[in-house]
Amino acid sequence: MERIVRQYRDHLAVERGLSPRTVAAYMRDVRSYLQDRPGGLEEPLAAGDLVSGRDWLRVHLARLRRNGCQPSTIDRHLAAIRSFYGFLLLTGRIERVPLLVTTGKGGRRRKLPRDLAVENVLALLALPDEATLRGARDRAILELAYGLGLRLSEIVGLDLKDLDFPDRRLRVLGKGNRERILPLDGCPLEALSAYLGRRCAPERWLAIRDGSVGGPEARIPVFFGRGRRRISPRTVQAMVARYCGELAGMQGVSPHTLRHSFATHLLDGGAGIRIVQELLGHKNLATTQIYTHLSRSRLREAYDAAHPRARQAETEPKDQV
Repeated sequence: MERIVRQYRDHLAVERGLSPRTVAAYMRDVRSYLQDRPGGLEEPLAAGDLVSGRDWLRVHLARLRRNGCQPSTIDRHLAAIRSFYGFLLLTGRIERVPLLVTTGKGGRRRKLPRDLAVENVLALLALPDEATLRGARDRAILELAYGLGLRLSEIVGLDLKDLDFPDRRLRVLGKGNRERILPLDGCPLEALSAYLGRRCAPERWLAIRDGSVGGPEARIPVFFGRGRRRISPRTVQAMVARYCGELAGMQGVSPHTLRHSFATHLLDGGAGIRIVQELLGHKNLATTQIYTHLSRSRLREAYDAAHPRARQAETEPKDQV
C-alpha cells in the first residue's frame, strides 16, 4: 500500500501538475484515511477491498467529526479520497468507486468568507512601523495580501525574478502552478519599494528597479524571515495576528481574510466578476461567485438602512385580507 501511495503522490505532482502544498495536503488526508483501513498502510491492497470497505470510510468521517473538524475540512478530505480512488481506477487497481465516495456535499450551504470593513483594513495597514526593516517588510506583505489579493503561499513564494518594476507588473504562481500577471502599482508598489530599498544593497536595488536581475539573484526570496531565509507561512500568520490583536474586533483575522476583503471590496466598487476571477487566479467562476453573495447582502443592508420606503414598509401595518 505504501508503494501505491507514493505512486499516487507522483501522479499528483507530475501528471496533474498540482502545487507542492496541494500535493502535501492530499497526501496527508489520504494517509489519514488509509490509517482507518483494517491493517492500515502496512496491509497490501487486496482485489476489491477498497471498493467494499465503505465501513471504514464511515469510521474515518465519524472520527473527523468527533475531532471537531469543520464541514469544509471534511469536504477537503473527501476530495482527496475521491482523487485517490480515481487514481486507483485509472491504473486498473479497482473496477468501480464506492458510492459513498462519489456522494457530493449533501446540499450544505457554503460558509461565506469573512471580510473586513474598509476602515478596519486601513487601520491595520497603518500599524507597521515603516522606519524599521521589519515594519517595512510587514507593511509590504499586508499591502500585497489586500492590495493584490495574494494567497499566503503566493506571498512567501515570491522571488526577485517575479518582480517587473519597469512595467509595474507582478508574476504570481498560484494553485496548480497556474501563472498570472498582476498590476503592481499604487500602495503595493510603494510599500514593496520602501522595503526592498531598505533591505537590498544599492546595486541590487538598482537592478531590481531596472528589471535586470538575473542568474542566482533572480531566485532570491522577496521576503526574508529569520537568518535571511525565506519567510515561512507561520511567520506571516503570526504577524497578521499580532497586528490584529492591537485592534478591537479583529481577532481571528488571517492573511486569507485580507484576500477575501480584496475581492469583496472590488465587487462593491463595481468591478466585474470576471475581472475579479482573473485577479484572484480562480480556475472556475463558481469559486469567485461566492463573493457576490457578500456584495448583494451589503447592498440590501444599505437599502434597508437608507431608503425611506424600506423603513416605511417595516413600520406600516399590513392590509387585512
